[in-house]
Amino acid sequence: MDDTIALFRPESDTRFSEKLTPYLAALSQRSAAIREMYRFNPEHETLPANLEVDLLNEKSSSPIFGTVRKYEGQLLVLLSYTCAANCRYCERQDRVGVGLDVEGRLRTEQIDQIVEYIRQDPTIYEVIASGGDPLTNPKGLQYLFARLSEIEHVKVVRIHTRYPLQNPERVRLELMEELARCKPTVYLSLHIDHPDELQPEVIALIQAFRRMGFVMLCQSVFLKGVNDDKETLKRLFLQLFELGVRPYYLYHGQEVTSTRRFVMTLEEEIAIVTALRNELSGLAFPQHVIDIPGASGKVVVPSDHWQSDTALVTDFNGKTVRTRDWSAVPA
Repeated sequence: MDDTIALFRPESDTRFSEKLTPYLAALSQRSAAIREMYRFNPEHETLPANLEVDLLNEKSSSPIFGTVRKYEGQLLVLLSYTCAANCRYCERQDRVGVGLDVEGRLRTEQIDQIVEYIRQDPTIYEVIASGGDPLTNPKGLQYLFARLSEIEHVKVVRIHTRYPLQNPERVRLELMEELARCKPTVYLSLHIDHPDELQPEVIALIQAFRRMGFVMLCQSVFLKGVNDDKETLKRLFLQLFELGVRPYYLYHGQEVTSTRRFVMTLEEEIAIVTALRNELSGLAFPQHVIDIPGASGKVVVPSDHWQSDTALVTDFNGKTVRTRDWSAVPA
């Protein structure tokens, strides 16, 4: 997976670059949704990335380089600041595609430091491999999981990836089989936003992952112009449900430098989610959540089945934020 072939279109040193695999470049010729998700759009992407932004308090919640710790018992390990392809709506485009992307992947000695941090803290029971994309650092992911298998208090590990959707021909099945055996419970979470991503070669990979023993999840994000209608998401979630992939989260899209065109209002999202809940099995229905900008916590958004006021939201630490502009309400 470290020999990914990609197509680059650099715009400037701090512009979020266009990057596609040959697989996606070909698929984008047939799918408007794929084009919108991956192709640079000069009409909207006119500003350089803000490398100082900390949208979701990840940089301020990093106890050791390459990690994020925002939730009790969990540690997120950013194994790579590189992806096989750059999604135009990426929330980490201050680090991926620009910025820390130049550093590429965590080195063995950096992973050793993270493992030692985990070993010294018995409250950490879950470790999540993310990035960038952890499958662009296969040797690092293999090494991390081998080390974690030795730590008794780490009970669950997760891999969060978009790589199988972006570069399915390059996925190393023998490595995935090894990773699936790291712990008794290993979750594999795929980021999938549109039914066009579920091509036959991707479906075959999902079926292979299930045979390996992974617990399969999917995370999606609301994207205006891509999946902003009930029928598209219903097709996606039903197909995933049939494949044995549990729709987990459906995120509110966040606004960073080049993502404005994708962002929907909460009211638009709630209307779609309410209609989906009326028609989908509970196992095919994801949680609609918002990762509150400038706060802490993935908070479930109420559906129109309830009479509720979504003007204010309170995070896991009691901080209240206005959803209109994500400004904090004075205590």
